[in-house]
Amino acid sequence: MNTGTVSAVMTADPITVSTHTPFKDIAQLLTGNGISAVGVLDKTGALVGVVSEADLLPHLWEDRKPRWRDRRLARKATACVAKDLMTSPAVTIDADATLAAAAAQFAHSGVRRLFVLRDGKVAGVLSRRDLVAVFTRGDADLEREVSEDVLRDRLDLGPDRVRVEVRAGIVTVVGRVERRSDIDPVTRLIGELSGVVEVRNRLDYVWNDVA
Repeated sequence: MNTGTVSAVMTADPITVSTHTPFKDIAQLLTGNGISAVGVLDKTGALVGVVSEADLLPHLWEDRKPRWRDRRLARKATACVAKDLMTSPAVTIDADATLAAAAAQFAHSGVRRLFVLRDGKVAGVLSRRDLVAVFTRGDADLEREVSEDVLRDRLDLGPDRVRVEVRAGIVTVVGRVERRSDIDPVTRLIGELSGVVEVRNRLDYVWNDVA
């Protein structure tokens, strides 16, 4: 599994409900499982929306039918089942998307969670906290993955050619490669790993094959 993809850090098999799940059952699922939202699936298993804590709060209004411009919220104040409570469409991301893509999606949408799809079906849920947590990864573990999985296995660069040091998530690579065009892939592949704060590429090259 690529540790730089959404599937590596998401919570798999999230709790979901049907479009006809009652209000009270949803409230119990949220509080009982310590979660803030559930996905809503139609009869085919496709994700059609999300019910979050915020969608349930209008039921606490003193005036259940306020004369507001936002009729959508007013309807939620009297809704009794998931299809009338949910926010639709759900904001989603593919399981194979990079963590960088997920971060951009969070910034663009402003949501607190992304439901993760694989082949069009719900595979997991990703929170903003899940992304932040990748930076708590230990330096030794990250250094091993850079040295073995990226440099040795994917790029055929052993320790006799390239040395790696990781401190506080900052990866420094020093050494010499055959071609100048070999340098950029090192930075790109390391940068895709979860837990990498910065890549400092100090590689030199033997000959310049870049026009």
